[in-house]
Order: sequence, then structure tokens, then C-alpha cells
Amino acid sequence: MILAFSLSGCASSSRLGDFDYRGASLAVVTIAPPHPQVFAEGFYDPEGRSWLENLFRIGSEVARDSQADRAAEKLEEALDQVDVAGLMGSRVLERGSRVLRARPVESAMDADFELEVRVKDYGILADSWDSQADFFVHAEVLLLESESGERIWKGNVEATDPINPNDWAVEGSWANLITAQALARLSVEEIRVAFEGLAVYSADRVLDELQGALDRVHR
Repeated sequence: MILAFSLSGCASSSRLGDFDYRGASLAVVTIAPPHPQVFAEGFYDPEGRSWLENLFRIGSEVARDSQADRAAEKLEEALDQVDVAGLMGSRVLERGSRVLRARPVESAMDADFELEVRVKDYGILADSWDSQADFFVHAEVLLLESESGERIWKGNVEATDPINPNDWAVEGSWANLITAQALARLSVEEIRVAFEGLAVYSADRVLDELQGALDRVHR
């Protein structure tokens, strides 16, 4: 999926190599906004689940009012059908336990180690109706010793990449560049799949950060 991605910040791995995770139990706790951001900050009110009047704006003009209104309805309906943060957490647990060679458990109370994923912001970003749409995630991830709560490692993730339609489970012929307008034309089911793709994207960027830190430890 990834055409280009960047991970920023200096992740501390000074104690990552001090523990043996093989066979130990691992849980994941995901702290994320209740709904992903869609298109641009301020267009969507996650508290009231309402879309603001002028959803897509190019300069001072509202672009394609009727399409924008229908797109808002479909996006909101799709968000009702998918738990993006929950899917992200499940993937981090599944793949993170393999990365650490640990045993996944659902409850942090039963875990030897805990991956805490603090999502600051994530979603689908497009500056205008006709501009490229990107997945993005900004998050902080910590590996903790569950019993003591002691932090073993901390990483920072800032990634933005163009949405690649070839990775979607949808039919149809798509250009390589996906715009906000193209997304707005999708069905509710197809938009739901796009949000599932966002969950996978966000989880994998978190796991890239963890894997990179482990690789540095074992060089």
C-alpha cells in the first residue's frame, strides 16, 4: 500500500533489549479519537456527529453542493458501521505479538507487557474536492511492563501516504490518484472498506516503528 511514509521523532529503545518477550503475554490498549478526521480539520464535528454546512470548499466557493451533501451522509453512515480504533487495536495486538514473539491476551490485567497506542489524530486527508486523498496517522506508542507500569520504550509515529485503491476490496476501475470527489462517489459499503483500510494503515505504521526499534537493538 505504502508509496512513501515517514516516521518522525526519536524513539527511545534503551531498555527494549533488556527483556525476553518470548512466550510472555502481551495486551494492547488503544486510546484514539471517537471518529477519524475526514478531509480537513473543522469539516466534521465528532462530538455531535454532524457535518458542517460548507463541507468541500475550493477558495471561497462551495464545490458541488449536492454531491458534497450526499458524500457527508454516506461517510457518516459508513462510520456507524465500522470501529476504526477497535480494528486498529486488534491488528496491533495480532502483529505486535508476532513481532515480540509474545502471546496475545485481551486484557491488560492479564498481561506481562502492554502496548499502549495513543492516537493523537488519524483519518483521510484532502485539502479540496479535487486534491489527492491521503491516509494519515499521528500517534505515540509505549511498551510498558504491566505489573509495575514502568515504560520500557516509547516511539512516535507521523505518517501520511496517498490512498492506493489497488489495496481495496472493491470492484471498479480507478485512477492511481484518489481524490475526495472519487471517494464521495463510492457506495457506503466501499467507504466502509476504506475506513477499514485506514485502520490497517494506522496499525501497520505503529508496528513499523516498533519493528524498527527492535532492529536497532539487535544490530
